[in-house]
Amino acid sequence: MEKVFVGVGCTPGLHPDVMMTAVLRALRKVGLAPDAVGGLATIAQRRDEPAIVLTARHHGWDIQAFSAEALSRVPVPNPSERVRQVMGTPAVAEAAALLAAGTRDPKHLLLEKRVHRDGERKAATVSIARCPAVPIR
Repeated sequence: MEKVFVGVGCTPGLHPDVMMTAVLRALRKVGLAPDAVGGLATIAQRRDEPAIVLTARHHGWDIQAFSAEALSRVPVPNPSERVRQVMGTPAVAEAAALLAAGTRDPKHLLLEKRVHRDGERKAATVSIARCPAVPIR
């Protein structure tokens, strides 16, 4: 089976447990287990964020990081003006998932952006994309 790619974004300082929970819930939502994941993807500015690094390490996933410029060229269903102002791209999770899966076509999103808040004004965003060669279930 081909792997899927999980795009993630987060508020700096997010607790790693929140990211881990967000990713696992997203996978459950689309009926996949962690072993179906080919890796995490995010924006370069968050590549070393502990919540992302520890989630990837826990599952043995690689992290792909993309520039804001590369992410901004990917059409996504849920762009955010606030994210554009802060990060220089209207989307992180959806765009990163798509680029990691080797496509810019939003029809390959298995899961559009989901936001998971930690109750302390911090959040994780998660999206899942399949490679174009993977058949739709």
